Amino acid sequence: MKLKNLAIVALGGALIAGCGKFNLNKITYKVVPSPLEYKGDSVEVTITAEYPKKTMPKKATAEVTPILKYKGGEKAYKTIFLKGEKATGDGQTLSHSGGTLKYNAKIAYVDGMQEAELHVKGVGKIKTKEKYNGMTKDPIALGTIITPLLTLKDERFVIGKHNYGPIFKTQVANIYFPYNAFNIRPAEKTSDEMKKFQAFVDFQLKDGGTFKSLEVNGWASPDGEETKNNDLSTKRSNEVRKWMEQYLTKDKKITSVQISNKGNGEDINGFKAIVATKNFEGKNELVSKINSGAMNKDLKSAGTAAYNQFEKEVLSPLRKSEIKLVVQERQKTNEELVNFAKNEPTKLTLEELLYTAQTLISDEATQIKIYEAAARQFPEDWRPNNNIGVIYAKQGKLNEALTEFQKAEKIAASEKAIKNNIGAVYMLKGDKNNALTYYKQGGGSPENGHNLGNLYILQGKYSEAVASFGNECSFNAALAKLLAGSPEKAGGIIDCSDDKDKALSYYLKAIAAARTNSKQALIDNLKTAIQKDASLKAKAKIDLEFLKFREDADFKSTIQ
Repeated sequence: MKLKNLAIVALGGALIAGCGKFNLNKITYKVVPSPLEYKGDSVEVTITAEYPKKTMPKKATAEVTPILKYKGGEKAYKTIFLKGEKATGDGQTLSHSGGTLKYNAKIAYVDGMQEAELHVKGVGKIKTKEKYNGMTKDPIALGTIITPLLTLKDERFVIGKHNYGPIFKTQVANIYFPYNAFNIRPAEKTSDEMKKFQAFVDFQLKDGGTFKSLEVNGWASPDGEETKNNDLSTKRSNEVRKWMEQYLTKDKKITSVQISNKGNGEDINGFKAIVATKNFEGKNELVSKINSGAMNKDLKSAGTAAYNQFEKEVLSPLRKSEIKLVVQERQKTNEELVNFAKNEPTKLTLEELLYTAQTLISDEATQIKIYEAAARQFPEDWRPNNNIGVIYAKQGKLNEALTEFQKAEKIAASEKAIKNNIGAVYMLKGDKNNALTYYKQGGGSPENGHNLGNLYILQGKYSEAVASFGNECSFNAALAKLLAGSPEKAGGIIDCSDDKDKALSYYLKAIAAARTNSKQALIDNLKTAIQKDASLKAKAKIDLEFLKFREDADFKSTIQ
């Protein structure tokens, strides 16, 4: 495959042997790009043909077809139909005085086209009689540069992260007081609320919990003088604090807890909330009196029945001290987490199961079993199924992965991580259309940006790929930058990536050097690439990225 001129080539004289009326041998062709390039699954070509006067008889017609010949076959571009100035029928008229003809078309790329020659075949007729049939002797362009196909199939998946960490439990109990009183009644210390509170304390003591804080808030009902009610609420909180100090620090010997208290005055918000739920005769009158600052004794004028119900259901629940205890539960040891996850998963929370599978287990089969247990116990959460799908995808079990991701999608239809993961499966299965649809729904994560960048490279959208990769350091990000017209930046992107020591990374840097006409960098990087992967020697021999250096002695010695 040798070109006399990579930019402009004329048809060989053999094409018109025996037919002096056609002058197609004098047509010159300029091909862009040259060599041809793979882009978006296709090989597109733009040809500008300069034809002189008397190229073909005025009553003649011609069919001209660019043909890409490659190992294993050939593929024709669309045929262009031409005619002389006096010919009838369809086709583009060629001026008898000469001119320029522009042509653009593309064909689907198939393997083997990286070693190819672009020729032009012409068939000329006068009326219905064929007078000319031939093809260019020398190629008008070589093909095809397939550098975009270096794209690594390293689609990235988003794991459903655990939220495991310290667990804080809060236990609340209320101590209620009679009207205008602040002393704790004995019955309040043994109420059902306090029994639950004390049981919570005992359990946490036994289990090793850390008592963090206890807060006592005193309240008063809004009947009466506000100043007195403020003082009353403080006294109530003081009394309960004293009791809690005795109970926790002396009786239970808990020294870590920080105890505080305050009086909050009249519980206006609580009053409004309770009143909104009640409906009995005389309620509105009593509420109006309260809002006017009436004393408790003034409320009785509304009637005994109404007053008694109002006192019992509205005011009495507001005369209280609220006890709020916060405890940090003891975290299970790693050994306990692993043992429970494997043998008794129902004893673990969702976050404990996710944490154990993600950080404490390396065996993928065991991870899947733990996630499956989490999915059974917590069917409302998308993360277990999603994470099973991630494992299957990494194992190459794409159908199984898609099934799990779709289960997760049913649980959380708008979760972007799932959309990205489904798109990545479709991409690995070769379905770019579905991949793009899901990627666009799953935007926002670094994984999604990387995956979109990969797809855009293969679609020939190099600027969009660069934008999607952003500041990412990776082989594919460097490839996108090179293809977008900045080969001088590719090396730096590779060198800050985890891919920097790969043979293919050195090969890409050799391509970047060729595009910037940096011979020594080309040779050095190509040598390293071949040392790491000997198969790259054969690739370099036919790679049209190195076309300008094929006759260079140093290049030849590198690939021999």
